[in-house]
Amino acid sequence: MKASFKLFRIFGITIGIHYTWIFAVIFFSWTLAAVYFPLSYPGWSTVVYWITGIIGALLIFVSVLLHEMAHSLVANARGIPVHSITLFLLGGASNMEDEPKKPAAEFAMAIVGPVTSLVLAAIFWGFSKLPADATTPLAAILSYMSLINMYIGIFNLLPGFPLDGGRVLRSIIWGSTGNLTKATDIAGLVGQIFGWIFIGLGIFLMISVSFISGLWIAFIGWFLNSSADASRKEITLRERLSHVKVRELMNPGISTISPEASVEELVRDIFRKQQGRAVPVCKDDKLNGIVTITDVKKVPQDKWSETQVISIMTVDPLYTVAPDDNLNVALVMIAKNDVNQVLIDDNGRCGGLLTRADIIRLIQMNRELGLN
Repeated sequence: MKASFKLFRIFGITIGIHYTWIFAVIFFSWTLAAVYFPLSYPGWSTVVYWITGIIGALLIFVSVLLHEMAHSLVANARGIPVHSITLFLLGGASNMEDEPKKPAAEFAMAIVGPVTSLVLAAIFWGFSKLPADATTPLAAILSYMSLINMYIGIFNLLPGFPLDGGRVLRSIIWGSTGNLTKATDIAGLVGQIFGWIFIGLGIFLMISVSFISGLWIAFIGWFLNSSADASRKEITLRERLSHVKVRELMNPGISTISPEASVEELVRDIFRKQQGRAVPVCKDDKLNGIVTITDVKKVPQDKWSETQVISIMTVDPLYTVAPDDNLNVALVMIAKNDVNQVLIDDNGRCGGLLTRADIIRLIQMNRELGLN
């Protein structure tokens, strides 16, 4: 997730926060300190309300983090690497390298999150009964955390994608039909329905009960609705791209450059004439690396004639696909590594480049022609 800040690592997973997390902490702190705790526990001082509210808000995200850690650890155990978790306005997200390949794996990964939250709710409830005075700030925080974890667990069990319950539903439909696209479409549609229900409920509450609470619920509904719709479109796109081979889109006549060529030749003969931004570096038709405009910009212009391409090209990592790979493999590689193109490795031979723009043009053309 963009605009996030790394905090620490645990079990090899980087924990970070998105800038919207700051607004969420402020909002929850204010809600708890100015509304929830004063109404539930009258008689405390303003300072105590705010300290309790801030602690409660931070513990909400500790609970969300534990919820996401459960997802991530099960994913890692199932062979799906998770390198980071990002906390943001509406909770948290485990950034998986890939989607589950089997329904059973998705079911296990999805169900463990709500179960963790409900277990935390039971633990906090038990601890909340230990203080002799149930009106102390400690007892109040423990009681609230029991309640909020119960809400997190139950909310995430709603059978609408992309909530955990929606992923559980998708895994069941996927397992029974063997069709991931159909399963995503159904679970996503249910997710959109729940989204509209939350939007409607939020508008009702804004008008009749509490504008802030209603706005929050409506916002959650909008997020759920748009996320479900985006997930359906993403899976449909993946399915379509999986039927197109790289060789159907690759340009076998694309220019290449020798590693011994000068940067001046590269700029004069390729970048200026063809207006591309990256060139495969090949020698004797063997793939050696890739050089981009960004690499060229690191070299002073008066040094171009005496600088060889081999000194600025990238050789590791090289992101490559084979001609018989499908376009979905290429698109996932481009997105995961945040690059604009991948090299085409034709059994060690220089097969050319496949760019993000090439794939986008294909998608746009198919859309204009009404092709599936």
